Order: sequence, then C-alpha cells, then structure tokens
Amino acid sequence: MNSSSIQFSCIILAGGEGKRAGGSDKGLLPYKDRALIEHVIDTVKFQVDDIIISANRNIDLYKQYTNKVINDFSDNYHGPLAGITACLPHCKHELVLVVACDMPNLPDKLVDRLTENLQNNSICIATVKNHHQLAMIIRKNLFDSIQQHLDKNQLKLIQWVESVQYATVSFDDMPDAFTNLNHLN
Repeated sequence: MNSSSIQFSCIILAGGEGKRAGGSDKGLLPYKDRALIEHVIDTVKFQVDDIIISANRNIDLYKQYTNKVINDFSDNYHGPLAGITACLPHCKHELVLVVACDMPNLPDKLVDRLTENLQNNSICIATVKNHHQLAMIIRKNLFDSIQQHLDKNQLKLIQWVESVQYATVSFDDMPDAFTNLNHLN
C-alpha cells in the first residue's frame, strides 16, 4: 500500500489523568522549551491532513493546535480506547494514525512504514523489540469493535489490538523514536 496517494487523519491521545506525571497534563509538559504535544504535531502534520486531539482538560489550550479537540464520552478516564472512540467520528478519513501526546521523537516516515504492512489488516502497530508502541494506523470502521470492549469494561488498548486482525512493523532500527516522556524529571 502506497501512503503517498492516501489521506490520513490523526488522533493524538492527550486525555489521560497523568498519574505517572504527578497528575499533570502530559501533553502540555515542557520539553525542549515547548509543550510535548507540539513536538508530536510538528512530526505528524507532514504525514496527515486532519488532526484531532483527545483531551479531557485544558481544552482551550489544546484548541490552539486544532479546532478538533474532543473529550471522552465519560468523565471516568477509561484510557486510550475511550479517547479513540470519542475521536473516530470526527476523523475525515478511513485510515487514522493514533499516537500518544508524550512521544516527542516520532519518526518522520511513521505513516509510510506502518502503511506498508497494513494491507488487509484492521490495524498496523509499531513495535520495538517485540513490544507494541502507542503508534498505529487503524481503520475508522473499528468504532464498534472498540465500543464493545469498553462496554465490557475491557479497557486495555493492547488487548483490543490483539482481538482484531493486525500487523506489526518493527522499529528496532530507531527505538528512541517511541521514548515515552510520561513522568516528571
């Protein structure tokens, strides 16, 4: 699959409680004199043409980056699946890049590499040393599948990923690309 002729939406997940960041809003934590989410946006904006931010607080601050800032359907912080479900109806395109807001070193060719292995799969997820990363291409039509998991209180993202037909792409050649800065230094 050649991603150069395909358009992509992107969901940036910034809706968590920030437990590992001392309760701070991770996307807004400073990193190299800018908010973490700015680094993510700077990388993905050349790979997608539709950016949606999943956020449950500081909505006005996130709106400086996109007019599509969506909060979860519930106030209970049900994790990344809840954020993805809330955002999918707002995506313009069938293929959606999903990334976390606290990975400032994402690869410039993330969409291209993930799309190469997507083929007939519902998801293609990045791996480093056989560990799934919160960086994947999903199909917009997975809304019902995610909602079913949430309805059963199955909130683990990777459990859901492994419940559908998925492919992986190894990024062992650039493991630091997925460094997750989810804690205070």
